[in-house]
Amino acid sequence: MYYFIPAWYGSERIWHSTTTPWYWSKDMIEFDETIHQIRVFQEAGVERKLVLPHYYPQLRYYLHRQDLLETDYLSIFDHIQGISPRQEMIPVQVEDLEWPAQTSFAYTPFQIVAFCRGQVIANIDLGTDGNLLSVNRLKDKETVYVQYLDDRGFISSVLYYKEGSPYFQDYLTPEGDWVLRELLTDASHMVFVNEAFQKQFKRETYSDMGEVVAEKMKAILEDLVPGHDRMVIAAHPANLPFIQQVERGISKVLSFYGQRQPLSQEDSLLHFSLKEVDLVLTDSEKTKQDLLRLAPSIASKVHRLTSFDSRLRLGSSQERKESKIFFYLDEKNLPSQSALEKVFEILAKNPLFEVVFAIYNASDEAVATLDRQLEDLAGEMGMAARGVQVDSRELGENHILEDASLFEKKLDRYKVQNFFHENDIIKELEQTRLIVDMSEEPNLYTQIAGISAGIPQINRSQTEYVDHLKNGYVLGEMEEELEKAMDYFLRDLKPWNESLIYSVEKIQEYTGQCLIAKWEGWMEN
Repeated sequence: MYYFIPAWYGSERIWHSTTTPWYWSKDMIEFDETIHQIRVFQEAGVERKLVLPHYYPQLRYYLHRQDLLETDYLSIFDHIQGISPRQEMIPVQVEDLEWPAQTSFAYTPFQIVAFCRGQVIANIDLGTDGNLLSVNRLKDKETVYVQYLDDRGFISSVLYYKEGSPYFQDYLTPEGDWVLRELLTDASHMVFVNEAFQKQFKRETYSDMGEVVAEKMKAILEDLVPGHDRMVIAAHPANLPFIQQVERGISKVLSFYGQRQPLSQEDSLLHFSLKEVDLVLTDSEKTKQDLLRLAPSIASKVHRLTSFDSRLRLGSSQERKESKIFFYLDEKNLPSQSALEKVFEILAKNPLFEVVFAIYNASDEAVATLDRQLEDLAGEMGMAARGVQVDSRELGENHILEDASLFEKKLDRYKVQNFFHENDIIKELEQTRLIVDMSEEPNLYTQIAGISAGIPQINRSQTEYVDHLKNGYVLGEMEEELEKAMDYFLRDLKPWNESLIYSVEKIQEYTGQCLIAKWEGWMEN
C-alpha cells in the first residue's frame, strides 16, 4: 500500500484549509505533484491512500474536481471529530439550517443573504459547484460567529468572534458536540479538549494545533506495516517532522516540487529527512542540483522524474494549412528582445505561420504589458504597416498550397494567451504544429503535454524528455538558430513525421506502469 501525504495546507492558518467562496476563487492551473502521482497509481490499479493532516471540510468536492474520488483517504480531523469512514453524504439546503421564525432569503449574484424582520442576520457563501461552504451569522451588522459546513451534510466547526476579531474555533462531531476548542488570539493558540472526549487524547490542553496533529499522525503512522507499506511525502516544512514518526523498514519517498520547501544549509530537519528517506524525487534539474550541493552524500537516491502520466493524445495540426506555433513564456523570465525580434522576422517571411504566446496564471497587468511590448515591436519592425509577400515555392512541402502563388501577410497571426486550466492547454495543443520554450529550464508540464500530443519542441537546454533532432531541437545559447530549428520541423514533412513516431515511442517511458516501475527499482537499490 502506498500512503501519500500531500501539502494542501492553508496560507494563513496552516492546519486549516477551508475552501474559498466561488467569487474569491482565482482561476489558475494547479500543478500539484501529489494529485498527478495519485492519478498514476489510481489508473494503474495500485493500492494507495491519502493521509491528510489538516482540516479540510470540503475535501470530497476537491477530490471530485481532481478525479480522485476513487482513492481512499485517512483524515486526522475526521478521526478527531468522530466522523466514520462510512459517513453518509446528505444534501443540505439553506432552509435545512436553524433559522429564527420569519426568516427570508435573498439570492444575490455573490451570496445568499438571510433577513429577519428587516435585518440582515447572515451571509451564506457557496463554492464553485454551488455547495454550501459557510454561514456568517450577524448581529447589528457585526459577525458573531461563522459556521463551516462539511460537504457530507453537517456543521463541521464554528468560529466565534469577539470585538470584531476571531476569538476561538470549536471543532464538532456530526451530532454538534465540540471536541476541540482552538484559541485564536494574538497571545495564545492553545487547544482545549472537551472532557467528554478526553479518553481520545493524551493531554487536556495543547500549545497549538500542530501538537494535536503530531500526536494523531504518530498513531496513524505507527500502524503502517514494515516491508509492505510505503510512504510518499510532499516536501513541505509541515510534513518533514512526519518522516521521524515512520518506523524503519517502511520505504519513504520525499517529493520536491517548485519552491514549496526552502533549501537551507542551516535546516537540520531537512538534512535529517534527506538522509532518512529511501528516494528523493525532484520536478526540475535545478532543484536536483541544489539538493546535491546541499547534501552530496544522497546523490544515489536523488532522481528527476515527471509526476505527470503522459498519454497518447495526438493532435490534428496536420489537417490545417497554417502552422500554429505554441511559444511558451515564463512571466518571471521573459525571452530577450532579440529572441522576440527573431520570431517576428520569421513570421514576416512565413505567411502561414501563426504564433500563440502562451503564459500561465499571469496577472492581467503582465498580459497587458506583454501585449504592448509585442505590438510596439511589431510596429518597429514595420510589420503592422505593410503586407509581406512570399513566393509559394519558399513555403516548402509542409504546407497545403492554394491556387495563388503569392500570399499576403495577415496582421492577426500572433496573440497572447493566458492559460488558467490544464484542459485549455491540451485543447490549444490539438492544432499546434510546434512548441517553442526559450526558458533556461523548459516548463515541465508543457514538455509532457507536447510529448503526449506528438508535437516537436524547441528548447534552450537538454532534458530527458526531448532529444535533439529526434522529437525536438536544442538551441543551447545559440538563439540565432531559432529560425533554422523552426524550418527543420515546419518546412519538410519527414522530420515532423519522424518526430511524431519518436514521441509515440517516448510516451511508453512515461506511462503509469513505467513510472511506478522506476520508483520501485530505485527504492530497491
